[in-house]
Amino acid sequence: MLSNKIEKRESVISGIGLFAKEDITKGELVWWPTSDTIDKIHVDRLNELSEEKRKHWIKNAYQMGVYLYLDTDDATYMNHSCDPNVINSDDESLLIARRDIVKDEEITWNYLPYMNQYLVFQCSCSSKNCIGVVKKGTMTKMI
Repeated sequence: MLSNKIEKRESVISGIGLFAKEDITKGELVWWPTSDTIDKIHVDRLNELSEEKRKHWIKNAYQMGVYLYLDTDDATYMNHSCDPNVINSDDESLLIARRDIVKDEEITWNYLPYMNQYLVFQCSCSSKNCIGVVKKGTMTKMI
């Protein structure tokens, strides 16, 4: 579930994104899972889905171990950045602010550690750390 300090808007990174409606402080909880905000399937079941559903999962799901997870709330609009302002908590179950986020700033997360093996895309984050092509196994540049 997304923090009530976040809303969906048009994004220069990728169509629609999430933005801070007000300032968010470093370490503040940004998103947490609930039973009605995440779907989960084993990677082996992906081919059992219809072509339309499979494409949707490939484009939007993230992978942890042998499971794919799909956000069913507006968190699905959180765009990738090679220099994100949101990171996973130590136990990987929550998303927290990596640094202070100012009102109207886009909320971004680094997809790389959780990329599913089927998704590859051109990054549009424009950060000085940008890796260009985002795909499973790619490492973030350290600058």
